[in-house]
Amino acid sequence: MPAIAQSKPKEESVIATLGGFTLPLELDRPEMFGRGDTRPVAFRFTYREVPFACTATRESGHPVLTLTGDFGALPYTAEGAERRQAVQTVVSAARQGSGLDWHVTPEQQIVMKGEISLTLPLTPVTMIAGAVTVVLRARPYLEVLLDTLAQAE
Repeated sequence: MPAIAQSKPKEESVIATLGGFTLPLELDRPEMFGRGDTRPVAFRFTYREVPFACTATRESGHPVLTLTGDFGALPYTAEGAERRQAVQTVVSAARQGSGLDWHVTPEQQIVMKGEISLTLPLTPVTMIAGAVTVVLRARPYLEVLLDTLAQAE
């Protein structure tokens, strides 16, 4: 009889393994995926045609979500010096007023970056709520920036 118990179907062993975890399942936990290290969890989404990337990592055991938005290239001066200056003014005001890191990269890309501490457990709902919170902090400036970028295209 012991030989039969040792030859369980593979599905039973997977179910038994998953049944050993406490709920809710945290996405970055190594034991969930048979690893010995904690890895960042990442996802992407688009809001108002702006691509955003999110990464959740642990800092001293506490989850932190980093959100980065790519607004595209700063308009060339040849396309309109006034429009370029207006975009730079919006980015500067957003940096000061939103508490987020808005900047123009050396490659002339407009980028917004923000971080937020998340509550435990690190679940998909927690991560999405964190991303929405950061986007809402950026939203007034995001709307003005997108309107400014769209002028005279």
